[in-house]
Amino acid sequence: MNYKISKGLNLSLEGEITNHILPINKSSTNKVAILGRDYHGIKPTMFVSEGEEVSQGDKLFEDKKNPGFNFLSPVNGKILEINRGDRRAFLSLVIEKSNEENTYEIDKDFEINSKNVANFLITSGCWNLFRTRPFSKVPEVNSTPKNIFISLIDSNPLAVNPEIIVKENFEAFNLGLKYLSVIPEKHIHLSQDSSSDLDLKDLEKLKIHKFSGIHPYGLVGTQINKISPVSLINQAWTIGYQEVITIGKILLSGYLSNEKYISLSGPQVFSPEILLTEYGSSISELTAGKIIEGDNRVISGSVLCGHSSEGAETYLSNFSNQISVIRESNKKDREFMNWIRPEIKKHSSLRMFFTSFLKNYKFNLSSSINGGFRAIVPVGIYEDVFPMNLMITQLLKAIVTEDTELAQNLGILELDEEDLAICTYSCPSKYDYGLILRSVLDKIEKDG
Repeated sequence: MNYKISKGLNLSLEGEITNHILPINKSSTNKVAILGRDYHGIKPTMFVSEGEEVSQGDKLFEDKKNPGFNFLSPVNGKILEINRGDRRAFLSLVIEKSNEENTYEIDKDFEINSKNVANFLITSGCWNLFRTRPFSKVPEVNSTPKNIFISLIDSNPLAVNPEIIVKENFEAFNLGLKYLSVIPEKHIHLSQDSSSDLDLKDLEKLKIHKFSGIHPYGLVGTQINKISPVSLINQAWTIGYQEVITIGKILLSGYLSNEKYISLSGPQVFSPEILLTEYGSSISELTAGKIIEGDNRVISGSVLCGHSSEGAETYLSNFSNQISVIRESNKKDREFMNWIRPEIKKHSSLRMFFTSFLKNYKFNLSSSINGGFRAIVPVGIYEDVFPMNLMITQLLKAIVTEDTELAQNLGILELDEEDLAICTYSCPSKYDYGLILRSVLDKIEKDG
């Protein structure tokens, strides 16, 4: 099936990667971390304490809300920090790596069926690589999805083409797909770019879809909406293409694998490049000496929906495939009535500036929101950039007013924060819809 996404927005920034050759040597860091923000609503029961030595594969903690699944140590080392925020919310667990070789073995010789594969995913610590739709949480142990969705497209600004990485790890990716195909009740839906030439293994439950268009055509949420929209009854899981590769590498070697390819890019990066590193790597170490000095915003993930790398969360998100670096906004970025000036360097979703007529123009944007907060004004901008078959302006109003019943009727359960990032960027009212969305989803889940 072919789908063309015509509603959206391609944001072209300076600092793109021009050399798409994958690195051979790993960019290792002295510290790695597990971030609480990667696992919404997690309530960890800690099995370790600060200063304690751990080996790769040791149990670090269990989620009280999802008993039976443990988070495992990705490396040998020492627990450096266990950071908590307001109301003791879990922020991060930081491990200082030792020089010992990681040799935690996993049993990879078993009959391929749903029960055995699920047990393998739990014992190898890979169960947390999945996220549910609705709610975007780690699936409950012993649960089964209707479908699993995987996207081989990354349409985020400054992102690397996933197929470059998949081709380099083709055997592992195919093996991961083979084992995952026994998990869902119905299908694994895999989305590729319409120009893709990947010849994937023919599996009974595998369905391949072709997508083209503009961002967010690469987001799995957009693809789910077009293929098989989710609900409380029709639940699905999602998993990233690199996570499928990780599972395949473990099955090939019998040892835990925590390797991950990421892009380091953006206007403030000297030489944008692809790095081979590890899940949860220290971003400050990865970017040392590689970014322009000054006030920068270093982001784990896309400029549209990543998190700012600071404090206890200066680490790579498990679900981020890029590090983006832009200028931090300052008073100089605030200009009186800048929206009516004939600007030649600024970007607007409403095509208000001269740059709207310049093809292939690359922007050097800062973190400035270029304006102040105000009421939602229905000017049609959301309908222009949001591709899902939802009444988006009405839905956003329901989310902001926390009208959970109306929001459910309008399709909020299909959404994740990244799906609304394009609305946040384009919003004349300057709302952070992803943040509000999470609060409303939590309320819906709590109220049943």
